[in-house]
Amino acid sequence: MNRSFFILNSITYAMKSRDLLLHYGISANVERSRKGREKYGCGFGIYVPKRADEAEQILKKHNIRILDRTERDGAQ
Repeated sequence: MNRSFFILNSITYAMKSRDLLLHYGISANVERSRKGREKYGCGFGIYVPKRADEAEQILKKHNIRILDRTERDGAQ
């Protein structure tokens, strides 16, 4: 099981992405990311605890640009 965090362009895209993934039955949460803000200028993204590869394909299909993707271990 992969747990991924996708950094997006804005909080608006993070909320739209969350809603889109929920429509496909994929759980996602909007979260703040200090790393994203420092590196990309946006401090928000979505955490996808399951089906992250599928989620990434869905977001790309709907023209939502992912600035970065990081993986989390089971402890978080």
